Amino acid sequence: MTATPDGSLWSTSAQDWADVQEHTILPAWLAFLAGPAPSPHEPLLDLGCGAGGFTRLAAGRRIRVSGLDTCARLVGIARTRTPAGDFRIGDMEHIPFPDAEFSMVTAFNSLHFAHDPALVIEEAIRVTRPGGHIAITAWGPLTDCDALAYFLDLSGLLPATPHRATPSADLTDPTHVRGLLSHAGLNVAPERSIECRWEYPDLETALRGLLSTGPAAAAITHAGLAQARETVAESIAPYRRPDGSYLLYNTCFTIIATLT
Repeated sequence: MTATPDGSLWSTSAQDWADVQEHTILPAWLAFLAGPAPSPHEPLLDLGCGAGGFTRLAAGRRIRVSGLDTCARLVGIARTRTPAGDFRIGDMEHIPFPDAEFSMVTAFNSLHFAHDPALVIEEAIRVTRPGGHIAITAWGPLTDCDALAYFLDLSGLLPATPHRATPSADLTDPTHVRGLLSHAGLNVAPERSIECRWEYPDLETALRGLLSTGPAAAAITHAGLAQARETVAESIAPYRRPDGSYLLYNTCFTIIATLT
């Protein structure tokens, strides 16, 4: 979800993220909880937990939840939503939990924000119990996502960062994610594709959601709010319905690996 290296960027519109954009991944949360989720009272850690939408659902099924994110404001929302959870501010490349602490570690759209995704997988393995599971979910392939134009147009507003460490693999490609998990020695199950509908009742709500992300905050800082609003509005214009609402069909995938 939101484990960008600069958590302060996600703080800018944290409540808009929690209120509007976070739920766009809801079908993946529900699909996971209908599958090999931990049994009641077993411990689960969500990396890049954001505002805690998923952990709130999991806690409602009596799973003992913890979360990690770099954004203090989002972690604060997660703590409010699930007071019994253990939510911490930190970097998923250095997970601040003991070895073999969890039966399941999840990462919903957060792994691609890591400087070193392989290190995140190593850390996830460290805190997972033998026989436990690590589940990675990501948008993609992006060619199957109506939001592709939004992603590309937003990235065009970002400042050039030639020295930023970037993942060597395309983490919107399930083949690459499977390879990352297999290389770490995990037993990897086939990926599952899930359709996620991004729906907004009007343009202002769509802009609240789509401009609430960390990358959007960086684009606004670099290009200005007016330019960012105009760019995103143009990107989603083809998906406007006659009643003024917006509907984008997007696809994500989930891959679950087992620690043997």
